Amino acid sequence: MDLQLRHLRQLCMISEAGSLNRAATALGLPQPALSRQIRRLEELFGGTLFERDRHGTRPSPLGSAVLDHAESILRTFDNLTEQVHDYRKLRRGTLRVGWAHSGLCEPILGCLRQLSCEGNVQITTSGSSRELMDLLRAGEIDIALRDHSSNEGPVPTRDGSIGHVVWAESPVMLALAAGTALATAERLTMADLADEDWISCTGPDACDDKLRRLCASYGFRPRITHDVTVSGPRGPVIRYQGCVALTQAYRPLVPGVVRRAVDDLTMRVTHLVTYRMESWIAAKVPQLVTLLSAAYRGQTTNPELS
Repeated sequence: MDLQLRHLRQLCMISEAGSLNRAATALGLPQPALSRQIRRLEELFGGTLFERDRHGTRPSPLGSAVLDHAESILRTFDNLTEQVHDYRKLRRGTLRVGWAHSGLCEPILGCLRQLSCEGNVQITTSGSSRELMDLLRAGEIDIALRDHSSNEGPVPTRDGSIGHVVWAESPVMLALAAGTALATAERLTMADLADEDWISCTGPDACDDKLRRLCASYGFRPRITHDVTVSGPRGPVIRYQGCVALTQAYRPLVPGVVRRAVDDLTMRVTHLVTYRMESWIAAKVPQLVTLLSAAYRGQTTNPELS
């Protein structure tokens, strides 16, 4: 017979009750069954665990030694069980959100604050949509706010256990240094950018390849002179190196950098809520999408961002 936690609890209950009958009643066991269990435990430990007389049942010297260990083991196990329970309760109430660097950080944070969650909001940032998907599939986050460019193919709706919901769409524009000929030109086309130095984004999303494919569709190969992460110092590089880069329409700009529309650039960015469908947050996704959509409309009507 292998020793189990329930056996230790039975021993502790007998010691506490001082009576085999009372212990059996408290444990919900027939008294003969508990007696047989104690005999098997005594065979396992190699001696008598309890002594019985007219005053009741009390631990033998061997029983006292076993009980000291049993009580310590049960306290440790019960503490661990309580901590696991508290962690699971916290995890169920905590909204674990992941997003790549976004020009809509403030509206997103405001919406998360309005979302009715019992626990906390835990933010995980990433420079890669691919990494966000990996985190979702691994169960490290519950929900992600990510972007999908129109040149990446159809907008996803479901990927196994991962759901996607669109909450906004925005145009892609050109970021360039203020005061340059391109910045003051009456209009811009992609052909006007064929001889410019370009910034692309490093990372696992293969942004270099996507930029090359996009420019190839307009008949030229971009001269990529800088690779900078989305959250890196792209603005200062544009300002001081005279490079150009594609940017979302409402991403904040640094001084000395302006944003221009490119007449024949039809590329757009779709903003998605991507979530684990078995997560508790799935039921709240419609509410979050409504809040995000309203915040986006408020952001796009802000004259400072137009």
